[in-house]
Amino acid sequence: MRRIFYRTGFLFQKLVKRDRFTLLLWLVGMVAFTASGVGKLEVAAQPTTAVVLYAMFVKNPAMVALFGPTPIKNPSAYTLGPIFGQTMSLITGLVFASLAILYVLNRTRRDEEEGRIELFRSYPIGRLANTSAVVVVVWILHVLIAFLITVSLQGQGVAGLDQWSSNSLFALSTSTQGVLWGMVALLIGQLFQESRSAKNLSFTLLGIFYLLRLFTDGHQQELGWFNPLSWSYLGFPYVSNKESGLGVALSLLFALLLLGAALFLEGRRDNGAGYFKGKSVTFFKGPRRLFTLLLYLEGKVIMGWWLSLFILGLIYGSMFEQMGAFIAHNKLVKQLFVGNAQTAVVGNFMVTLFSILSVLITMLAVSLLLRLLSEERKGHLDLIYAFPYSKVKVYGSYVCLAIIAGVIAQGITLVGVYFAQVGMENALGFGEIMQAGMIWSVGSVFVLALLALLIAFVPRWASLIWAYVGFILLMTYLGRLVAFPRLLTQLSIYSYIPKLPVEQMNWRVVVLIVVLTVCLLVLGAIGYRHRDLLKE
Repeated sequence: MRRIFYRTGFLFQKLVKRDRFTLLLWLVGMVAFTASGVGKLEVAAQPTTAVVLYAMFVKNPAMVALFGPTPIKNPSAYTLGPIFGQTMSLITGLVFASLAILYVLNRTRRDEEEGRIELFRSYPIGRLANTSAVVVVVWILHVLIAFLITVSLQGQGVAGLDQWSSNSLFALSTSTQGVLWGMVALLIGQLFQESRSAKNLSFTLLGIFYLLRLFTDGHQQELGWFNPLSWSYLGFPYVSNKESGLGVALSLLFALLLLGAALFLEGRRDNGAGYFKGKSVTFFKGPRRLFTLLLYLEGKVIMGWWLSLFILGLIYGSMFEQMGAFIAHNKLVKQLFVGNAQTAVVGNFMVTLFSILSVLITMLAVSLLLRLLSEERKGHLDLIYAFPYSKVKVYGSYVCLAIIAGVIAQGITLVGVYFAQVGMENALGFGEIMQAGMIWSVGSVFVLALLALLIAFVPRWASLIWAYVGFILLMTYLGRLVAFPRLLTQLSIYSYIPKLPVEQMNWRVVVLIVVLTVCLLVLGAIGYRHRDLLKE
């Protein structure tokens, strides 16, 4: 038994040294993501605004679907702690889970796919040493992040967030999601020969559990205990007499079981093999036209995203009817909003919903464009350049694929929202929904232009685009609740997008963003044309 883990400690040291900048960015980013803006939430938690927030975030079923539930039954009890716990637990758990899935699969299945693990095993190193080293890194990193989140929240000395037990529960409930989903990815990675297939299935499962919690949160919260993703918030940190560490215990126990299953499966398969044989496809197999080839290679991923987003649109669109009933029977909401309460509440919900969905769609587009860099590093583009294709054409094909896939995804999501609320009382027209939602595509394409610039001039730092996407998500998710400094909010391109239908259309700003985006893409094409290809 000891032989299969031989020199795990040695590989652990090498792994930390190899990924020291990534791990440091991961650690600092997650601590900053969860702890930043706590002081600003004090404004939102004032007694004069607590009633408003209670009506909007606790009683409104649509907002519960976005942020998660809370057991608070009295507006006076909806203070800073419960506000922070409700709005931050789910989104923080999702970020932890996503980062863990990517890291675990990159350092196990992808390294095995690219031949690094075979090189390791040519030396006197145990069969499971690399996997166990990755697991140790993931577990230690999340323990460290949980500790630092607890300390950072406690250190701010903000009333309502000054209990060690509550801060520790929040930190552990969210960080253990990273451990849990990292082990889910590790197990799935044993089943497939390709890291791409393992990532697709891992994120598909994460998406399925996210969709399932929409129903349990609104109807049967007890059923949420059968959903691993719900364990991130069902402990209800900061809610007196409702706090529970059961979610943390279940996450750790389930993670250990998954780890044992993953090690068992890896120990009984050949290096580079999988239990499900994927379709053997070389990079240049298929049609000769470059764009069609890229569509052929990425088609399943894109179609999976489109289907998931359409279903998500249907689910959120169906909530418009619940919002109508919520407004009709809630005198407080009618008093809070001068004029047409239906228009005000639905309009604000549309802004929040479409902006968050747009960030998800941006993630799809960014991942597609990053494939250019991935294939370049692997040397697959050498096969492309053996044919009469210029570097600008290759660059343009990837950029066009990412833009088209993202814009269509935005439209498909909005179509789902529209169809779900057709026939309801006060249903919105197709044009209203499309105008309010498609405008966010301008911000998504701008993010792609920034990524194209990084790929062209500093390709080794292109992954930093994920930090900017995470920053946009933070500003979008909490920007309307937390009074962030104006200078900070202005760094997000989404802060310049007209918030239809709450705000008026500003064509001057939109045209300026589009022109700047085109300039960045052209500059990226010029830079990519003149730089050398990357090699591992």
